Amino acid sequence: MKFTTQKLIRFHHCDPAGIVFYPQYFYLLHEAQEDFLAHIGFPEHEMIAGGLGVPIVDMKTEFLGMCRYGDEVSIELSLTRLGHTSIGMHYEIHSTSRNKDGGQTLKLRADSVVVCAEIPNGKALRIPDGWREAMLPYLQTPQEDKS
Repeated sequence: MKFTTQKLIRFHHCDPAGIVFYPQYFYLLHEAQEDFLAHIGFPEHEMIAGGLGVPIVDMKTEFLGMCRYGDEVSIELSLTRLGHTSIGMHYEIHSTSRNKDGGQTLKLRADSVVVCAEIPNGKALRIPDGWREAMLPYLQTPQEDKS
């Protein structure tokens, strides 16, 4: 299963040409991660207040097209790995605003690894059972990744 959240590209995301400035994509991806964690019942602000966080340790990004001011985008998030302390996340950003046929165009693909960590010292910790259970439906099998 994939988690999907909708975002509007705003002025603050863009460079003077009205195109999303590439570092802003990382803010959008993090917002999708926060939305996902809240969706499965573990809002990030509550996790951090409880002494746990999920800092990113790796990110690979493929930029496939431009998003512009005013575009409506959907961000899909699925899990590629659920390890002892780490979680692999796959993201896709699709835009519908500039398509004449109303379809979606893939604009960005990214893969990241986050680690369950003790806050503030950053020590990696075992993913709590409740988190693991809530995330399992979003763990993609190889067959699901191809579709």
